[in-house]
Amino acid sequence: MSASDITTFLPGMYYEVTARDNNEACRNFGETFTVAEFYSNAGTNCYVQCGICRQHMEILTAVLLDPQPEVS
Repeated sequence: MSASDITTFLPGMYYEVTARDNNEACRNFGETFTVAEFYSNAGTNCYVQCGICRQHMEILTAVLLDPQPEVS
């Protein structure tokens, strides 16, 4: 089971996530990427989108940032 299936994102919080491209047709296939400041919005529909093929990537890990970044 992937983190996408089991992670509950809290609304309005920042996470560090890793995501993998599972689209075999994409040149990023199998590559893992880190998103240092991933914002959860409302806590639903949280995804990382590939910049090449535009498909959603599988979120492998999600760590709540502590402290949270300050937004001005």
